Amino acid sequence: MSSTQHDTRPILKHPLNVRVFHYILLLTFLPLAATGLLLFFKPLSQNAMQLTYDIHMIAGVGLTLNAVLFTLLAFDRVVLFIARVFSFSERDVKWFMVLGGYPQKFLLGKTVPIPPMNKYNSGQKLFGACVLIGGALLIVSGFVLWLIPHAAPRDMVWGLGQIHLVAGLVLTAFLPIHLFLAVYRFDDFKAMMLHGKVPYHDAAQYTPLWVEKEIVAVKQQPAEAAKN
Repeated sequence: MSSTQHDTRPILKHPLNVRVFHYILLLTFLPLAATGLLLFFKPLSQNAMQLTYDIHMIAGVGLTLNAVLFTLLAFDRVVLFIARVFSFSERDVKWFMVLGGYPQKFLLGKTVPIPPMNKYNSGQKLFGACVLIGGALLIVSGFVLWLIPHAAPRDMVWGLGQIHLVAGLVLTAFLPIHLFLAVYRFDDFKAMMLHGKVPYHDAAQYTPLWVEKEIVAVKQQPAEAAKN
C-alpha cells in the first residue's frame, strides 16, 4: 500500500481569487444558459420573453465584468491557466482513448489504467479551452448583438448570431457533465467551492505530475509557491 494513500496534508489548489472568480462565473453562466435556451425556443408569452431577455443581458454584463476584472487583477493566473489547458502531449491522447476511465468505471464497474496527469486532466483541459474560447466569442458577439445590431453590417450580425448560438450550446452541453464530475471528485469540488485545498493523497492519485513537478519543487523553493 502506498504511503500517500492516507496522507491528508492539505495542498492549496485553488486560491481565493480563483474561487471568487469561479463563484461569480457559476452565478452568471447558469442564468445565461437557462435564459439562452428560453430565448432560442421561445416557449413563453411576450412579456415573459422580454423579462427573460433582460435577465440574459444583466447576467451577460455580470459575466463580462467578472472575466475582465479577473484578467486585469490576476493576469499571471490567466496566463498560467492558458499555458496549462493548451498544453498537449501523448498522455492526452491516451487519456481520451479511454475517456479518463469514467465510462468503464460507471458503466462496467472496471478500473482501467490512466496516464498520469498534471494539475488538470485532459478532459478538464478541453473544457477549460472551450470556456476560454467560447466565453470570449460569447462576450464579443453578445455585446455587438445587444448594443449595435442595426449599426453593424447585416451579414456580420447574422454570423455573430450563429457564433453566439453555437458557443452557447456547446458550453451549455458541457455544463451538466462538468457539474457531475466536479461532485464526483468531491475533494476537488470542496476545494473549489470552499477552502481551496485538496488532501495530498487526492492530488497524488489524480494529479501525480503536478505533485511531482510543482508541489515538491515548491517545498524545496518557497519563493516558487505562487506558481501553484
